[in-house]
Amino acid sequence: MAPYNPDEMRPEWTIPSGVFVVTLQSGERVNGYAAGWVVRVSEVPVIIQVAVWEENYSYELAQDAKHFVVHVLEEGQQDMARHFGQTCGRDADKLCGYETRHGVSGVPVLEDCLSHLECEVVFRKVFGDHIVLVGKAIDSAIHRDGKALIHEYSDYHDTPGVQPKTPNP
Repeated sequence: MAPYNPDEMRPEWTIPSGVFVVTLQSGERVNGYAAGWVVRVSEVPVIIQVAVWEENYSYELAQDAKHFVVHVLEEGQQDMARHFGQTCGRDADKLCGYETRHGVSGVPVLEDCLSHLECEVVFRKVFGDHIVLVGKAIDSAIHRDGKALIHEYSDYHDTPGVQPKTPNP
């Protein structure tokens, strides 16, 4: 495999995925991060897998978080995804300015999304540069009708020769 070059498009970046915000809590510390690696592992019971990059503040929280909430973003919510993906939770309260409520586990639930799934962690393991959390859904809701936001690499990263579908601020 070719060595990593941040200025060059990579084949793995073309794998389609949705765009999500995941909130989690460890003790009194709370954070949210933009995620593309969210997978439904089981239908009955509903089991969800998320991955957290080791450079993210949320990685620290994921070490002992007991719950997390996956928020499915809607087409047009790229700015929200950029906020949760490009703002560091060590330096700012990323939830400030967003309407939230406490989920059944106490982890914040964002109101402005298509749907959410609140999960209790049943498994965690480090794989390469990510920690994977697997959680059983304990609460979920559809907030409104709409289409899920699909990740387009160029919407969030400067890529030579590739124009974003939506303008980056």
